[in-house]
Amino acid sequence: MRRTTLTVLSILVAVGAAAAGDTAAEVRAVFSAKCAACHGPALARPKGRFGYVLDLARVAGNPEMVVPGAPDESELWELVRRAEMPPDDSPTGPLTADEKATVRVWIAAGAPAVASGVTAPTVSADRPESAPPAVQVLRRLGRLHILVIHFPIALLIAAAAGELWYARRGSSTPEPAVRFCVALAAAGAVAAATLGWLHAWGGSLWLHRWLGTAAGAWAVVTALQSELEARRGRRSPWFRVSVVLGALLVGAAGHFGGILVHGDDFFP
Repeated sequence: MRRTTLTVLSILVAVGAAAAGDTAAEVRAVFSAKCAACHGPALARPKGRFGYVLDLARVAGNPEMVVPGAPDESELWELVRRAEMPPDDSPTGPLTADEKATVRVWIAAGAPAVASGVTAPTVSADRPESAPPAVQVLRRLGRLHILVIHFPIALLIAAAAGELWYARRGSSTPEPAVRFCVALAAAGAVAAATLGWLHAWGGSLWLHRWLGTAAGAWAVVTALQSELEARRGRRSPWFRVSVVLGALLVGAAGHFGGILVHGDDFFP
């Protein structure tokens, strides 16, 4: 009886390993056909600075992209599901429904590597599926960063443009429209920076992250300066310099964020 049980278990393990290998081979074929043109290892400047799409072990080991066993927690699957990667205008076209299903099945199977039989790294305690519920909630909130970040960028640029317009007209009176834009931009920048840290939890996007943090802090200082000058009833040149620098800083942070997603050759 014991020998029969061991035999059955051995067969199940072998079948599971073969299925994992097949899944890995299939998803690698999808990546090779549809993704390697922009993210392949042979490219000198891969888009989004992500050029190892064919190295499944490395892809699976990046917690910012894949959570093995949890497709709905994986940024890679979200990009595929929303048809953002690859986009419609990519050289090889978007993924078909079957190819999307292959990616999801691969992640759900634990994101196994190809040929070697080695699966993705063991899920550690800081991965979402093994993290406490409060941590999982915070990480999900971090995804709102992509939505919130557009508001402080637009508001600070609008405030800078408005203030320069009033300065050109010779006005030194604090304008309510500029004051409103700066105050709302500061609140949005703090929210976006906070959500950005949650979104990049455990990642290495240091340049974008710290630029965004600096932009948020600068926006708060500019908003406080705006409120003080509004009470005094007079705009200073220092505020105008501050709001323009704030717009440039938040624009730079947004630029590097865009590069992470679309690559630095999005506008050839």
